[in-house]
Amino acid sequence: MTFPNLPDKHGAEPLVTPEEHADYRASQADGDVAEPPEAVVLCYSRGLMDYLMETYAGETVDHYYGQLYCFEDTDYSVGVMGNFGIGAPTAVMLLDELIADDVEAFLSVGIAGCLDESVEMGEFVVPDRAIRDEGTSHHYVESETYAYPSDELLDATTELLDERGEPFHVGPTWTTDAIYRETKREIERYAAEGVLTVEMEASAVFAVADYRGVDAGAMFVVSDYLGLSDWEPKFHLTSEDVQKLGDTAKDVLTEYVE
Repeated sequence: MTFPNLPDKHGAEPLVTPEEHADYRASQADGDVAEPPEAVVLCYSRGLMDYLMETYAGETVDHYYGQLYCFEDTDYSVGVMGNFGIGAPTAVMLLDELIADDVEAFLSVGIAGCLDESVEMGEFVVPDRAIRDEGTSHHYVESETYAYPSDELLDATTELLDERGEPFHVGPTWTTDAIYRETKREIERYAAEGVLTVEMEASAVFAVADYRGVDAGAMFVVSDYLGLSDWEPKFHLTSEDVQKLGDTAKDVLTEYVE
């Protein structure tokens, strides 16, 4: 069986487009629809979303699934999208809708499992490619092993971290839909290949952003370590790391759109 089920679907015309859905949303809104920002942080943590909204003044745009919050100190040119859950399908649905509303750059941020014990808690991980082990991206572009972030946004992220003297690592990430089917064989193989992290969204975000002609990157902090014989969860220790990640992502995009 091929995947997707219908071969060569990538060039076929979709029944419903993001632009059509954007028009429908606008028709149902009370009053004028707020102008979208130029760049958006994609946030999968409720705690981080709450932190960013409490820390920075701004305005909420509430006609999306989830919440879009635009920062006042960026003149509303940068926002954060959160409170929509986790995983590639929802992230890409919102990515498509935001692109239809003229958002041009995205930084996907959150926690990630770590396959490399040399990465310390609190250090940033910036993926330079993502293994496409999720299903969503394969409905947009032909299947291949990796999806890649935008060169310009990857460079902007690492340059800001360098300027600030932040410890960080650059390398591959593994994106999968099935967190409870991360097998020991896969972990052994990917760790040997130098893969740093595992998470649920990056490869789909990269692939679809490239397909749509916009910029996308990602940045993570470690929440747990995946060894060959054990699992070391540290989710309870990530609160401050995640907040710093959100602050930094906001700064990256603010400089990027200037």
